[in-house]
Amino acid sequence: MGALGVVAIFWIVIGGIAVLVSYPESRRQRRLRKHGRVIKAVCREHLNADREDGPIRVRCGYWPDPEKGEVRAIVQTRERIPQVGEELRVVYDPEEPRRAENLDLLSKPSYGHGDVIVLAIVSGYFLLAAGCVAAYE
Repeated sequence: MGALGVVAIFWIVIGGIAVLVSYPESRRQRRLRKHGRVIKAVCREHLNADREDGPIRVRCGYWPDPEKGEVRAIVQTRERIPQVGEELRVVYDPEEPRRAENLDLLSKPSYGHGDVIVLAIVSGYFLLAAGCVAAYE
């Protein structure tokens, strides 16, 4: 087996692992995007407001079924950080009400496609590595 074969096997294994790791979250996100319901929630607390990089995680409460009481979930926000007690709009999964996400985040084109993005990145690295090996040989 030549160097190109080794590179191909390496990137196939790495790509397979990366897609398998990212697939469950992407699947949950796609389900939320397809079947989720929009509801008003109340910000209960900020979990990592001291971070300057990345999204802020917010614990919020909402009432999908008033008879069952408040459901709490942790959602992310990048654009506008709600103050404690302030309302925000979230999308929750009717089958799993504790699974929710900020409505603003669902509007991003990449939401629910992490596995496809990972596959594209790994494929690009494979092509780059294969090109370098081919040029070297």
